[in-house]
Amino acid sequence: MTIALLAATALEGQTETANLKKIEFDEASLEDVIAFFRSGPGSSGKSKNILVDPKLSNREIKVTLTLYDVSRGVAFAYAAEIAGFDYREEKYALRIFPRNGNKPSVKGFLTRGGPMTARRASEIIMPKVEFDATGLAEVIRDLSSASRQLDPKKKGLNIILSRGVDPSTPVTLRLQNVPVSTVLKYVAEFARLDLRADGSAIVFTPRKKVDQKEPAK
Repeated sequence: MTIALLAATALEGQTETANLKKIEFDEASLEDVIAFFRSGPGSSGKSKNILVDPKLSNREIKVTLTLYDVSRGVAFAYAAEIAGFDYREEKYALRIFPRNGNKPSVKGFLTRGGPMTARRASEIIMPKVEFDATGLAEVIRDLSSASRQLDPKKKGLNIILSRGVDPSTPVTLRLQNVPVSTVLKYVAEFARLDLRADGSAIVFTPRKKVDQKEPAK
């Protein structure tokens, strides 16, 4: 049994470096994701190795993700969450391995700045929202695109579907003159999902199961 060994640039350490204008994956494999971070345009930082756990070799990993104005390290962390693997940076290598359990491993540097993202979502006003049994993936693409056009600061919002969220979930919603934050809240409610505001994106995640206790007799 062998471990794949690939040269790549530092990832998590790049979260403070210059951001890329747009990063997009359409059903990308793990090899595609690694190749992008290894040799894609705009890479910087000290070269590192990537060690891929053999247990991931038999898994079908597909990553669909669109992000604007983020670093490679941030995009890689979201790709890992969507694909269902975890990683750890060591002195001489980046180790990629299967996630332990079903709970997503969210990197701490992603969540920093969440209140700022949430505030921006509340400041962007949508004049009209109309979805009629529209698939969730299309809904978040439209909302993300509209947020970039309507944002007074011209930054907009990255919106992501985490692992375990069905992108085909139909959404029917009609609203006028409401903040994007309100639209996202209703979308999450009707799709039975939770929301997480990170420093670089708003993430739809599977709803947490609440233990139901039997009523006292």
